[in-house]
Amino acid sequence: MAASVTMKLGLLILLSITTSHQVLAAQQQHTINVQSLLSSEMCSSEPAAPDSVNPSSRPGAGSTHQIVRRACVQTGDHKTTLSDHYAAVLHRDLHRVRSIHRRLTGPQSTTTIPAHLGLPFHSHEYVVTIGIGTPPQNFTVLFDTGSDLTWVRCTPCAASSCHAQEEPLFEPKNSTTYADIPCDAPECRIGGFQETSCGVNGSCAYTVQYGDKSQTFGNLAKETVTLSPEAPPATGVVFGCSDNTTTPFQNTGVAGLLGLGRGNSSILSQTRGTGDGGVVFSYCLPPRASSIGYLTIGVAPQPSNLTFTPIKTAAEPLLSSVYVVDLSSISVNGEAVPIPAAAISAATVIDSGTVITHMPAAAYYPLRDEFRRHMGNYTMLPEGLAGRLDTCYDVTGHDVVTVPPVAFEFGGGARIDVDASGILSVAGASGAAVACLAFVPTDSVDIMVIGNMQQRAYNVVFDVAGERVGFAPNGC
Repeated sequence: MAASVTMKLGLLILLSITTSHQVLAAQQQHTINVQSLLSSEMCSSEPAAPDSVNPSSRPGAGSTHQIVRRACVQTGDHKTTLSDHYAAVLHRDLHRVRSIHRRLTGPQSTTTIPAHLGLPFHSHEYVVTIGIGTPPQNFTVLFDTGSDLTWVRCTPCAASSCHAQEEPLFEPKNSTTYADIPCDAPECRIGGFQETSCGVNGSCAYTVQYGDKSQTFGNLAKETVTLSPEAPPATGVVFGCSDNTTTPFQNTGVAGLLGLGRGNSSILSQTRGTGDGGVVFSYCLPPRASSIGYLTIGVAPQPSNLTFTPIKTAAEPLLSSVYVVDLSSISVNGEAVPIPAAAISAATVIDSGTVITHMPAAAYYPLRDEFRRHMGNYTMLPEGLAGRLDTCYDVTGHDVVTVPPVAFEFGGGARIDVDASGILSVAGASGAAVACLAFVPTDSVDIMVIGNMQQRAYNVVFDVAGERVGFAPNGC
């Protein structure tokens, strides 16, 4: 591409999550502290303090910073609160998964940068801090493996779109490196947009629509992006200067989005070959609020127990932006779940922007039934209490809950033994506590999306150049 992009590969972004729980191994099964899980779901104006972490224990880490992604539950009427809580999480997930379904069918050291709590920004996803412009203007943005374009809200911005933003808008006139992209420039056709057109003064106007039906509109521009104060900035990056967004973006305090997809407009693609010749990023989403996780862009030391599964070749062009792998089997309590071949062969997407795993009904119901079989010691609640989460238990008064382990096995032998915090979602109010199986059925037969809950505590490595995804337990 025409843009001159220079960036030293290697970025470590520390992050954490609002979930706060303790997990103890009990033979084959997981034992979960209910109160700590429940307290993590309740709203709080104060973030949890992180554990004391030795900076040398993580590659390139020099300090620790918190970041929160999870939704929280306001106290109030028991049934209404639980319904609203799960609806908030699942509504965006549902549209995102349907959108993915439509797309499927139709240098080497790491450096640490500050990250900020996501809870004050009213977001369900993970957030990091990046700098845009010269000198850098810092913004808290979502990071998303299912999206390509990086964008931030800019001035002028529609009042209805930007009123919730917690930080000042990006001011192009205060940057010495900002440059609008003309609508006749090659970068206007970089890809990853629903459409581009000629805007005011002949600038390249873009529209991007996401899986939850939210949209961002604005102008494409070239700018310097600072991913770490310790590393050289990336120059000439094509990004979106957004002057309008729709729900749910307009209801969150985040400033924009860092796109980590596979498309041409992704910052990964734009910086390809400028460092070590490859494109690699990894993350670990921590299982409790007081632990520290990370997002790393660039090659970093990897654990010896890392196993890989191939990324499927994209026959359909619209498939090229997401990370699709082959799923071999699902097990509950160490036993393979009897799932029809057609369901287990569904295209499986590893996605950081979907919260709960969505799977074809033919795969979900056998999994659910086997899970229920091992949960006979707990009172199951009527379906409908938590919307589409249909397997919920009253755990009021229980100090701990014991659940059967759930595991995904992928082609090539890669495996995720789901952390206990990713098996049950716990919510409560007015002294009551409810725990729900954190998986839902989709209305499609050929798509499965593994959400971020089910990826917790794993080192997930995206070797984009090598076309493979790796998993290793105990990543954070």
